[in-house]
Amino acid sequence: MTIEKAFPAMGTVHIITIFDAEGPGAANDARAYLLRLNQAWSCFQADSLISRINRAAGVAPVAVDEDTFAVLQQARRYGGLTDGAFDVTVGPLAQLWREAMERRQLPADGDVWQALQLVDWRSILLDEKGQTAMLHRPGQRIDLGGIAKGYAADGLRKFLRQHGVRRALLDLGGTVLSLGGRLPVGIRDPFRPAGAPMGTLMLEDRLAVTSGVYERFAWLGGHRYHHIVDPRTGYPSKSGLMSVTLVGENGAALDALATAALILGPERSVPLLTEQGMDAIFVTDQGQVLITRGLKNEFRLTNKTNTMSDGQVSVA
Repeated sequence: MTIEKAFPAMGTVHIITIFDAEGPGAANDARAYLLRLNQAWSCFQADSLISRINRAAGVAPVAVDEDTFAVLQQARRYGGLTDGAFDVTVGPLAQLWREAMERRQLPADGDVWQALQLVDWRSILLDEKGQTAMLHRPGQRIDLGGIAKGYAADGLRKFLRQHGVRRALLDLGGTVLSLGGRLPVGIRDPFRPAGAPMGTLMLEDRLAVTSGVYERFAWLGGHRYHHIVDPRTGYPSKSGLMSVTLVGENGAALDALATAALILGPERSVPLLTEQGMDAIFVTDQGQVLITRGLKNEFRLTNKTNTMSDGQVSVA
């Protein structure tokens, strides 16, 4: 019996497909788990735990649940591992650029500089004994958008296995998990309309996480600006990449490092990704497709567009 659940959360649509379900129970419980994380972590809901931490920045610690404490621990770890290319305290900058795109007007350099002073992953203060979290300075803001879905996928994999599920496919909007089978997963073409694939990745008991600059962007002052901000400069990243897809075992790590790799570019990120046991598919803004060696037999380019180069896949 196959059960499929589709519902919105974390700013996207989640699709849970269980191929060996004995009933809707596991799928319903999985949906409830994701909605609970969404309620706790949304920076757009005033009553979420993350919003409470943000409001109490520089004032007082906030008691948090086990998942929130764990995801903040991992966020700090990957902030350090990437030298700040991934940083969940990017909230003030993300908000500044979000408002700029809505107004179709570039933010003032001074405003960018002021927001940049509030960004520092080391400012997340965690008390393991009391299970509390706090931001060091007033005005700081956490945004878990770069790690939330990957962490959720890890939790769902464990959850489904505990419920006896052997085969499932989870699509959390750019974060895909194949559980218990070898399944083809479409990798989106960043130069074509939403949903159009450029190729197929065979995924078996692993996750694929994609980060890209093709969905949320605006033309400001004659230049194209996207939503992924480099936490080190305060401005949208300029790595020459349109998208990065990482493949590996740890969803939270893949999610965080996909964002970092998009900011750092292939040359600087591949050594780190190799060290972490991850493979990658990079698509440059010139249409070149680069993959790491571990995906040579797992990824096939199936739908070349005029924007892409000669349809060849090169090894990064």
